Parts: sequence; structure tokens; C-alpha cells
Amino acid sequence: MIVALLVAGSAQAGLANVFRIVLQKGRHYDPTDLFLRRGDTITLVNGDDNAVHHAFIEADRFAFDAGDQEPGKQATLTLKEPGDFIIQCGIHPKMKLTIHVQ
Repeated sequence: MIVALLVAGSAQAGLANVFRIVLQKGRHYDPTDLFLRRGDTITLVNGDDNAVHHAFIEADRFAFDAGDQEPGKQATLTLKEPGDFIIQCGIHPKMKLTIHVQ
């Protein structure tokens, strides 16, 4: 389930950048698979009442680490590199989000 999809950008631009909200809840990302373009932004929101999450990406071309996210907190990632990447949770190892960036 995508919680929100907002489109921002100039009417003159070919394709506007997209901002997506990804929910972290119940030891899952929602959605679990995203297709995006370079320049798009993901906001990871901890929707759990009690659980802490720790989103990160370890890739050859870049790294991302949101640190510990307490309930209700959020972290933002702007995708600048093309490729397929997996966002994992350092606290819940089975929690994964695959992103495909064109």
C-alpha cells in the first residue's frame, strides 16, 4: 500500500520528480517493491507504536543509513544513482524494500 504519492516540479520539466512515502510497520516495508527515476525521493515513516527501525542501503555506488528511527519518525532518501537497490532494516533482518531506479 502506498500511503501517499505527491508530484512536484515545474510544468516545463519533462517528467516531474516523485515523492513517495514508504511505511515501516509490523516488521515490513509497505510497499516492498518500487520503480522510480533518478531524482525521486522516498520518505520512510516508522508507523509502529513501539518498534524502532533502522533503514540502510549498502551498495557499490553509494550508501544510506537513516540511523535508529523511533515510532513516528521519518527519514528521507533522494535517489541519485540508477540501478536496483535493497533497503534493509538493521534491527529486523527480514525487512526489505527493493527499489529499481532508472
